[in-house]
Amino acid sequence: FTIPNIDFTTIMLNISNSDIKKSDIITDGDTIYYDITLVRKPMTCPYCGGKMIGHGHKLRLIKHPAIRNHSGIIRYNANRYICKECNKTAIGKNPFSFPGFNSSFLLLQNAMRLLANLNYTLSMISDELDISSTQLSTYIDSYITISARTLPECLGIEELHSKELSRRNSGYLCILVDNEKHSLYDILDSRSKMNLSLYLSGFPKEQRCKVKYVTIDMWEPYKDAAKTYFPNCIIAVDPFHLVKHLHSNFDQLRINLMNQCEYGSNAYYLLKKWSRLLVTDNVNLDNERVYNRRFHTWLNRRDLKDMLFDSFPVLKQAYELKESYRRMNREYSYEEAAAHYDKISDRFRRCGITQYEEFTNILFTWKEEILNSFLRPYNDRKLSNAYTENINIQLRTYLSVSRGISNFSRFRKRVIYALSPDIRYALTSTLSDCRQNRKKRGSYHKARD
Repeated sequence: FTIPNIDFTTIMLNISNSDIKKSDIITDGDTIYYDITLVRKPMTCPYCGGKMIGHGHKLRLIKHPAIRNHSGIIRYNANRYICKECNKTAIGKNPFSFPGFNSSFLLLQNAMRLLANLNYTLSMISDELDISSTQLSTYIDSYITISARTLPECLGIEELHSKELSRRNSGYLCILVDNEKHSLYDILDSRSKMNLSLYLSGFPKEQRCKVKYVTIDMWEPYKDAAKTYFPNCIIAVDPFHLVKHLHSNFDQLRINLMNQCEYGSNAYYLLKKWSRLLVTDNVNLDNERVYNRRFHTWLNRRDLKDMLFDSFPVLKQAYELKESYRRMNREYSYEEAAAHYDKISDRFRRCGITQYEEFTNILFTWKEEILNSFLRPYNDRKLSNAYTENINIQLRTYLSVSRGISNFSRFRKRVIYALSPDIRYALTSTLSDCRQNRKKRGSYHKARD
């Protein structure tokens, strides 16, 4: 059926009534066709500057998905002209798309809007907008430009594992995050000290001197690069990574003790089934007692926890050490942490628990950076890589659902565009291509039966 409605057409196509000579809207299944002919306007010859006259029309088909869940096609009868002097022909100005494009401006805008959401893979956007993944890749290459930006005042540095995207022999990408604005600043194809140093050396010294804080995990090259290129910065170790090391060491002790017990024994049962009492916060230990079939008595969680500690005194000692550090990490100010740090470190050093040797070495090696994490320069929050880790999770999810991203330049453009509010796109009629130069596949002989 046909719906002749000029007002509706002007809304769908973003043109004024005065420009329309003839228009129809026709639906055919899930496809909507916008038949449009525009008023012919005077035109000067683009070749010789002479006067042009009308010379019929030329049909152009332009994809235009103006209504959700429907394909849209503009059947544009473009005004054709011929020059009286040089006899050359030309087409009138196209208000719906760039010259030579079969995608409307609206389609390009919708594509860029969806590309800003990392929950959408290229194949998902392709299915929704009915354009190819290759074309979407071209839009990323052409319309997103990562211009030079000022270094953030508080910089977070983290790595992301990706063999496909990282530089050869690396395996890890380096993620740089603006902790103050909670946005992705940049991403490098290697976390190596040399690669990071080359990148940071490209910034003017005046900018680098304005960086006040750098948060890192315990990767020595990050610390060295920060000290070299940010002379005025305070370096802080991410407390989450430190506590993660502590929990890992404690859990290793529990597993070692469990492996020393006879399989199926009461001690094995306690260490296996009730380990959550040792690692989970806010557990109600004084719950109502319930009958325990193994011990043939009524017990609550506190009773079970006490049984664990009575059976393994070293586990109780390790647990108390773990909780003392976590309490300091959670509750202390910078001044309080500085006053108690050496005492807690010494307790770990003298405890004699083999599994805590790694964590003890960290406490002594990274003392200054650990204490710096207790500073609260922004919104009364400790210095940490919390926002960096949040961005890292989004990138890992995007990589896992995309399955097969290998073009680092294209990946970098899209994720920075999606996770940095200050990066915008710009539509142009010029398309570019950032394809990687790959070694051509050699000749081969097909196997015969």
